[in-house]
Amino acid sequence: MWPLLHPDMQALWPGESAFARFWQARLRDYTVQQFTLGAARWLPKWVYPETMKGYNDVLAVPVSLALQPGAAITGDSSAPPEDKHPTPLYQNLLLIVQPVRDNAGHLARWLVLDGGPADPEAPILPPIHPASVSVETPIMMYHHVSNVMPTDVLGMSLTVKNTLFQQQLAYLKQHHYHTITFNQLFDALYFGGPLPVHPIILTFDDGYHDAFMFAYPLLKEYNFTGTFNIISGYVQTPGYLTWNDIRGMLIGGMQIASHTVHHYSMGPLVAYAQAQAQYELQHSQATLQQQLGIAIQQFCYPSGSPFRGGTLFEQQAIETMLSADGYIGATTDPGQTGVYQSSLSPFALLRIRVDGRSNLQDFEYSLPW
Repeated sequence: MWPLLHPDMQALWPGESAFARFWQARLRDYTVQQFTLGAARWLPKWVYPETMKGYNDVLAVPVSLALQPGAAITGDSSAPPEDKHPTPLYQNLLLIVQPVRDNAGHLARWLVLDGGPADPEAPILPPIHPASVSVETPIMMYHHVSNVMPTDVLGMSLTVKNTLFQQQLAYLKQHHYHTITFNQLFDALYFGGPLPVHPIILTFDDGYHDAFMFAYPLLKEYNFTGTFNIISGYVQTPGYLTWNDIRGMLIGGMQIASHTVHHYSMGPLVAYAQAQAQYELQHSQATLQQQLGIAIQQFCYPSGSPFRGGTLFEQQAIETMLSADGYIGATTDPGQTGVYQSSLSPFALLRIRVDGRSNLQDFEYSLPW
């Protein structure tokens, strides 16, 4: 696989041996039984989310794999469902290749930009018993990005002005922060995947329309990716994103995660209405996957519940539900905060709240580097 990669993709790895070790670890418990190719199509522009670099005139080929899990997975009752039944996750993943032409203009070869099912951004199949690994990666939590500042205290805390947001992005760029995807985080935690210097994840909760109007253009300006936690039941309603907005951001290199259907507090639902809790988890995931054609493996707790003010029973119950529903990670709402993410706590990833009432210096002090 290594010689087929575009030089930009090779540059993300320490070398070929690290690349080989990663893939041996990532798929060591699976056998590829067969693969199928869909109809190829040309894309005038494509953005790789791990680098936010754009490429023109690339060929996209849907690739589907039939994967057979080994005995270590099939014989373990605690294995998550995506590990036992991986094939549905690995359908129609786009292999993105770029043509290379010789001096006469003839096609000489193809270079792989995105390996489809053989790419770090392919769906994660989490190890059943992960090793204890911790990485220092701040996950920043935003809500509104807008110059229209509310007058109530809660609204002011949730709204970061455009000018301040741009200053924050400029600071990150100046201090050599690199935005990463949640796949990159879990590839590092589980399989020894590489991370850039000063990795950071930028998250935006609820799916407000100003995310598309103001946050997204600024992220693109600074070549940063972001993860947008979408309340699926609010899409297409006034003040929130449309499906076309979300699809446009996805094409532009942004990431999408589930934030329930109705933004209900999950702690009380888990304790007293488990059927409703399951609906919030499953229906939001299914709707996003149907509308966007991607696997949704990340979740965000509305208002942090039950990891903010909930009981240990509620926390354990929601983690069990999330795993059974095919999620692999979930972000909290401080409450508890920090910059170290652990392979043993994938459903309690810590975030740092960015308060709209703060200044740039406060933002700087919240960061580790």
